[in-house]
Amino acid sequence: MARQPSDARAQAPTPAARRPSARERILQTARDSFYREGIRAVGVDTLIARSGVAKMSFYRSFRSKDELVCAYLQCFAAEFWKRWDDTIRPYADSPKKQLRALFVAQAERISAPDFRGCPFANTLVEFPETGCPARAVIARFRAERHIRLRDLAKAAGARDPERLAEQLGILFEGSTYCAQISRPSGTASALVRAAEALIDAETRRGKPGAARTD
Repeated sequence: MARQPSDARAQAPTPAARRPSARERILQTARDSFYREGIRAVGVDTLIARSGVAKMSFYRSFRSKDELVCAYLQCFAAEFWKRWDDTIRPYADSPKKQLRALFVAQAERISAPDFRGCPFANTLVEFPETGCPARAVIARFRAERHIRLRDLAKAAGARDPERLAEQLGILFEGSTYCAQISRPSGTASALVRAAEALIDAETRRGKPGAARTD
């Protein structure tokens, strides 16, 4: 009887999933714990216990808690910019729609059940000292957001892109506070309407207050 060909793919062992490194486990633990409970409330010993790493591994990965806090914020920043790029990509032909889409996405984010405010703003409240390393990370994040908003505002034809970027930046930050103390759905819808009003006012043709022509 003829021998049946074997299916090499079926017989091949499944590659084992890569185990996260000690640094990755610590950072993920810090991300969850800091965001839910606050940075000052969670000590290094607690993070070591929760992440299941040795104390030596912790300090081999992060020289201090300050360094870990900066890495935690940089992780959130990277996620924020990925969401930003994914949000505006479908509207590449319309900067004005891109601006609006950013606030629709923000409205969805602040309405999520696990939303506990902006990690950057939360950190500023916990660390008011001007020399705190985390504040430098936050300053770079805010500067980058302003530049991106200003560039979109300019591309959308805003009369004063700098002013519109400042206004929209305030909306971004204010929405994260309001969502924690008021009805999320109401805050979300008000956020989108406010953003639309600012964008329309700055990109409207003719003099301020003139009827829309676009």
